[in-house]
Amino acid sequence: MLTILGAVALSATAYYLSIGLGPFWPAVWIAPIPVLVVAARRRARTAALIAFAACFAGSLNLLTFLARVMPLPIVIVMLALTSLVCVTAVLSARLAMQALPGGIAAFAFPATWTAGEFVLSLLSPHGTAFSLAYTQTDVLPLLQIASVTGLWGVTFLVTLAPSAAAAAWVRGSPALVPAALIFACVFAFGFSRLRQDRSMVPIRVGLAATDEGIRAAVETRDPVLARRVAREYADRIAQLGARAARVIVLPEKFVGITQANSPAVLSILADAARSARATVVAGVNRIGDPPHNVALVFRPDGGIETEYEKHHLLPGAETGYGIGATPGIFAPPAPRVTSPFPVADVVWGIQICKDLDFTEWSRRYAQQGARIVAVPAWDFVRDARLHSRMAVMRGVENGFALARAAQEGLLTLSDAYGRIVAETTSGQHPDALLVGDLAPGPGATLYTRWGDWFGWFAFCAAAILLMWAGVTG
Repeated sequence: MLTILGAVALSATAYYLSIGLGPFWPAVWIAPIPVLVVAARRRARTAALIAFAACFAGSLNLLTFLARVMPLPIVIVMLALTSLVCVTAVLSARLAMQALPGGIAAFAFPATWTAGEFVLSLLSPHGTAFSLAYTQTDVLPLLQIASVTGLWGVTFLVTLAPSAAAAAWVRGSPALVPAALIFACVFAFGFSRLRQDRSMVPIRVGLAATDEGIRAAVETRDPVLARRVAREYADRIAQLGARAARVIVLPEKFVGITQANSPAVLSILADAARSARATVVAGVNRIGDPPHNVALVFRPDGGIETEYEKHHLLPGAETGYGIGATPGIFAPPAPRVTSPFPVADVVWGIQICKDLDFTEWSRRYAQQGARIVAVPAWDFVRDARLHSRMAVMRGVENGFALARAAQEGLLTLSDAYGRIVAETTSGQHPDALLVGDLAPGPGATLYTRWGDWFGWFAFCAAAILLMWAGVTG
């Protein structure tokens, strides 16, 4: 028989190991079970306290990391608010397991949790950052459902399994049957999608980043330092060009440019793109009033194709920056290859780091035909894998591949199905270079067309189940 303290300890440990910065994804599949089983047999107030204690303790693997980038009281409030999603879901499950048939009651917990995550994403300046779905980016057959439902379907499934197990524990084994049928269909779809034809001609893509001297470079008004940083990146462009990279992506804000030093810095990068005969995507910090976090696209002839300005800014560090309003779209020249398949210009998109924390912005890229998205980024070391996988999720949702180059993070090439094509860390001395062949994705998915329909579906389902349980109870 589970005790209250035992349930809290087991669930908190499992959450700590799997959510946020936790690396062990299987643990989230069992994390809620002890709390759900114990809560079903306790008063509502006790159940709420059990759920809050387990989820808040489990989220503490984020505490020291978040406290580096924002005040501690704000961090505590954020973790408490996300824990309230868990509390609401556990109370919903408790009521359903007491009043509804087990097979139906099992859906109350996932519907309520998913609805809570969805609503939180609409209100939070950090978008979807706290979603459970990101724990599952290594489970590729499961991940494919995001192309239909968005990440909300992944959250629903990862909470449905433990809820069905808890309902079976409390109400009997038939509670597992509906959930088992759903998982059979989801995994059949996932395996089928992973076998889809990948015959589009891959593009040789290069990524470059360094963690050395980046804080001095980002805000510099010193023209000598700005030119030196630009020349160092020009050398990296040359190395990647020598390895046949046709598109090269550099990190977010790797150098600050002023009105005075901008011509010299941009000339160095343009010459590098021309010499390498490559399209270069370069993230720079335009210093001014206001400053602008932008990515410039240099054509292989050295001209500037387009300039994209970051849309979703990092609260605090980028407060006061200009806000971009238009997606960045470009089409590098088609590669000169011999292939049995048609070779055409591939539409690329540009997003910058935090833009990919939000679902709606990425949908706009797929709606405009983007098959690959270039992502200059700047992470915080410890969140390197989490933040890269959030971007991978956007690719699966919308059918595009990703070329993401992060300072203090990972350099990642991923395909439209969530497979990691190539990856390395930026923390190498003196720099990190990565080259890989990246196939364009299939393009717009059902999720691209339908949007966050599953988030609203979960919200309505949770409300209906609660009303049904209330009337029955």
